[in-house]
Amino acid sequence: ICTAGEIVEDDTREVEVPEDEVEQYGVTTTVITCDDHTDLGTLYGQAQEAIGLGDLVVARERLTTIVQRDPGYRDARQQLDAIAAGNRPQSDTGDQAAGGGTGGTGGTQPAQPPATDPVGPIVSLTKFVPDSIAGYVAQGILADVASLSRQYLPITDKVDQLVIEVEQRVSADAAVAAQKSIISAYSTSRGTRTVGGRTVMVGSYGNYAAAVFTDGALTVTVELHGSGKAGSSLIDDAIAVVDSIAR
Repeated sequence: ICTAGEIVEDDTREVEVPEDEVEQYGVTTTVITCDDHTDLGTLYGQAQEAIGLGDLVVARERLTTIVQRDPGYRDARQQLDAIAAGNRPQSDTGDQAAGGGTGGTGGTQPAQPPATDPVGPIVSLTKFVPDSIAGYVAQGILADVASLSRQYLPITDKVDQLVIEVEQRVSADAAVAAQKSIISAYSTSRGTRTVGGRTVMVGSYGNYAAAVFTDGALTVTVELHGSGKAGSSLIDDAIAVVDSIAR
């Protein structure tokens, strides 16, 4: 997966194996910054430096190129709209790819991170959808620039499936509001638990159980389904998954 949220390559395949060997199989995910977004990151870094220096001509040029190639890249569209309206946008001070100078003086960009240590919106999300969770076999990740979801198949018959969804919100307050909204759909056995200092909201509906927590501006939803089982009986299992991914 590219740090910008695109699936660069998916070479997963389905195989049939003996039941007692299922846990030996799964999907491994690697996060990289692809060539296209490395280039966009350079342009974006140059645009941010230009904004910081007040050089909106250079900033507009770099941002226009970015938006033409990837309309949803970082804050490029919003910044370009602000410049078009005659305003000086706020520079994005988040992790940026290094760029060259803009011809002005002052201001430096952080060094380009090595390929083995990528940065970007997706990196903070992937830690909650690990390749290995005890009792489950990881499947492929579905991703976009602000969310990830991953299905896990159980190695026992207690549940049918586990799904974890991670979504980026605009702020920590928005993440908490989303947490409350998500859990409202699970109206049975609703309550709160504390796991590793985090407030986890739990609930169930039919055969589904969910546990939802926040991490800064992220909301993380853990959902279990068990055929022929009351969702309320799966809440502790959902909490166990939260404990394994939220440490």
